[in-house]
Amino acid sequence: MAPRTPSAARSASLPPGRQFALTWGIAEPFGGMTTALLERSRLFAAAGSPVDVLTLDDRAVPLGPAFAAWADAGVRVRNLYDWARSGDVAAAGSPPPTPELLAGGDVVEDVHDGVLLRRLRLGDDGKPVDVDHLRADGAVAMTERRRGKKRMLIAHDASGIPVRAWRRRYDLYAAWLDHLTGGRESFLLVDSKTVAPFAADYHGRRVTTVHIVHGSHRGPTPGSVRASRQPVFGRLGAFDAVAFATRTQRDDVRALVGRRPLLTTVAHPVGEAAAASVVADEERSGAVVIARLEPIKRVADAIEAVARRNRDAAEPLPLDVYGSGSQAEALAAAAAKAAEPSAADGRSGRHDDAIQLRGHTDDPAGVLAAADVLLLTSRSEAFGLVLLEAMAAGCLPIAYDVPYGPADLIRSGENGWLVPDGDIDALAEALRTAGELDPAARATMRQNARRTAAEYSPERILRRWSVVLRAARRRQVLLAAVRLLARAVRGGLRRLRRLR
Repeated sequence: MAPRTPSAARSASLPPGRQFALTWGIAEPFGGMTTALLERSRLFAAAGSPVDVLTLDDRAVPLGPAFAAWADAGVRVRNLYDWARSGDVAAAGSPPPTPELLAGGDVVEDVHDGVLLRRLRLGDDGKPVDVDHLRADGAVAMTERRRGKKRMLIAHDASGIPVRAWRRRYDLYAAWLDHLTGGRESFLLVDSKTVAPFAADYHGRRVTTVHIVHGSHRGPTPGSVRASRQPVFGRLGAFDAVAFATRTQRDDVRALVGRRPLLTTVAHPVGEAAAASVVADEERSGAVVIARLEPIKRVADAIEAVARRNRDAAEPLPLDVYGSGSQAEALAAAAAKAAEPSAADGRSGRHDDAIQLRGHTDDPAGVLAAADVLLLTSRSEAFGLVLLEAMAAGCLPIAYDVPYGPADLIRSGENGWLVPDGDIDALAEALRTAGELDPAARATMRQNARRTAAEYSPERILRRWSVVLRAARRRQVLLAAVRLLARAVRGGLRRLRRLR
């Protein structure tokens, strides 16, 4: 996905300081969180604040050439292990011993374009135990050794000599961030829940840390927090600010954690649909789903709803499903089964091509601009950016009323339709209602949808980020002073105890 340059962003400004976005890794095709991270970074860069996107994953294969375009737009992706490969790790402490490099039949090699980048020795559980990270010339850049519960991570200089060691990954991560920020005014925006526990512990000098929550936090019982969020949600006050996409989720979390953390809201931006991509009303057709093909998205519900609508319709409604994931085969089978008329249909024909799985699309805006309606059937959302993207393109959304996002964006019957969570019959009925709208009513709803999307313009969202980052920095300065005072008090108490 190539970056787009938002001209509106140039009219707003962010507080001075370097901008970093921290996540675990970037997989292609991009998921929703990665898309939001990159689009936000592109928005910041267009406003004059280039962004370094930092990844911590132990990847052997370099990112694809598409990221050159992001770098040209001011968004550079950097990986922790590339720091080791660069030879920029400064010596510190006593030089660690040189470990024996990996060799033998139990060693797995990662090779990319003919270049050996990594050697791994796997444990009985299939997870890496020992790793050698190599430079392009074959010299070792970093070694990782694990003996029981003990770990040693060792950086090597360009000649392969060990220069620095860490016993915890968190210490290695912190050293990299300290190297990048260098004590200068910096903002660290943390998108990944995987790295958020580390970021909560990291308090770099003059570094303002903001955790951005993607996805619902709700657990299986009322008032509970899902297991993947629990390590961080008990410590939200350790961040200088925590940003949610909707007020509804922020307020729900506030009820759980109290008033001490700085909880705020920043929605995701959406730009106007390109005029060239907008299709005349009479030329629009069909429904679309744009989603990961994973259980949480419940795409099978959308397929079944279209099938039920088509069973009693003179003309079938086409449904195009865009996305990839573990459920692709099962959904293809569901689409084929849904195409078969039931005995009660009274038809001899089949709607063989009404429901199609199209795979991943690099042009969601074009897809939405040509469709009548979008179906969103997720179990949960944090915002539902695809709803806004549909509205901007004049494509009317039909969504389950799940937390969070749909009810914050859709006014049912005015700019789209909300239906009860999990109610496939209601979903099918909303499809019938959409198909029966007269041209004037349909045009009015499309215009209402575009007005809703305009409320989330890049310019407005950038201004919001400017306010949030300034508030977070003020809190960072205050908390840094409190931590400094606390250290001084603890030091004084220790000295008093020694005098006694």
